[in-house]
Amino acid sequence: MKTSAFLIFQGGVFCTRILPEVATKGRMNLREDGFQIMLIILREIQRQIEAHGTASYPYEGCGLLLGTAVNGDNIVSAIRPMQNVWPDQEERRERFRIDEQAWLQAEMSAMAAGLDVIGVFHSHPDHPPDASPRDLAWAAFSGYSYLITEIREGEPKHGRSWQLLPDRSGFVEEEIEIRDKDRS
Repeated sequence: MKTSAFLIFQGGVFCTRILPEVATKGRMNLREDGFQIMLIILREIQRQIEAHGTASYPYEGCGLLLGTAVNGDNIVSAIRPMQNVWPDQEERRERFRIDEQAWLQAEMSAMAAGLDVIGVFHSHPDHPPDASPRDLAWAAFSGYSYLITEIREGEPKHGRSWQLLPDRSGFVEEEIEIRDKDRS
């Protein structure tokens, strides 16, 4: 069985793409040395992500994860909350889109600070933080962390992070390590 989802191309042109029904392929993503790949994030940054999701409720909140990739792990140093510019406001309850110019500006600012865009975060209002076929349609870069936070009745619950498989056939879940302070 297949399901359709929307995909945006550069320049704001929409098209429909047919995707496999199952978006997730597994729960373990291993580095070459056998250790699980993880997203490492400070508790304060995690709270900022949750606050953005809460403020965006009942719509999906979204933004960029900024930091560095070290030995396959994505280490978040900062976030850039972004406005959800999905064209149909009511559909923002289950869809998000980041303005291309805003993304580019955030990427340039991150680069000036010695950081990279290492992922995307968004919220799932009143739905679990599972990567969906729609999330798969929009995911663009393997190696990025795709952090999804559940916001239930306006309150943050929990998050899960995913990485896109190199062949774009699905996601694997990555471990999240939340730290109280930076160890670098």
